[in-house]
Amino acid sequence: MSSEQLEVIRFADLEIPIRRQPIQETYLALEPPEAQPYVVAPLDAAPADVVVFVEQRVESLRELRDDMLKHFSKTKSLKCRFRTGDVAYLLGRPFMLRSNPLSTVRKNVKGARGRANVQAVMYPDLSVIDLHVMQAGNYDQGRAAFFSYAKVVFAQNVTSLLQQCMQRVFPEATAPAKVNCRPLRDAWVRFDPEHDTVWFSESLIPYPVHAVVYAYLVEAIKRFAPQATETERLELLDKGVFNWQQMKEILADSQSRYAL
Repeated sequence: MSSEQLEVIRFADLEIPIRRQPIQETYLALEPPEAQPYVVAPLDAAPADVVVFVEQRVESLRELRDDMLKHFSKTKSLKCRFRTGDVAYLLGRPFMLRSNPLSTVRKNVKGARGRANVQAVMYPDLSVIDLHVMQAGNYDQGRAAFFSYAKVVFAQNVTSLLQQCMQRVFPEATAPAKVNCRPLRDAWVRFDPEHDTVWFSESLIPYPVHAVVYAYLVEAIKRFAPQATETERLELLDKGVFNWQQMKEILADSQSRYAL
């Protein structure tokens, strides 16, 4: 095993590139369908610390790779069917799924700490979500288990992002107090002022956070600046989401990896 200047961690059977991002946590993930592992680390994380992080989890990583490779040996489709080895996105981040019948107890991922609700357990350091269903591999049950957890994570993360966006764009206005998700027809976002709530389409849950904020801001401009000219509207978008044009394209792409 070694860590080189190119920021690649090598074991006897694995080559794990380090991807630097402006984040606070370090985590491992697998790229389908080849189950290529990589580690995402903060910009200022010491290489030696990243190596130790990976070393502590490499045994579990190999087991997860086996699950993913087994899954993709039977299918070439990257479309998530909520089965073991599939990848589902949550706020732009990929998570490998493991589908488990409720009658059994799946062993924890070694070296990882889970965050659980009734139907799912997330291991963020290894980018894994265990789904607990009546019938392992059942699409409807797996999807329901995933979204029961993903909705909570989505709402928790998006609430603060909306507040930050409002402070930048409409500092004198107040963001809705509640964030909720549900299926929405022909809309990404809807305001419900009667209940002080903003509703997001479930279909937004897989998308990167900037795409979610952009979708919100489009509707917020209609609500808080209904008389804005086109030039003023574009200025507000620039102020709220620096890369909004890229996010608009991602949301419009029906073949995007985030599209459900």
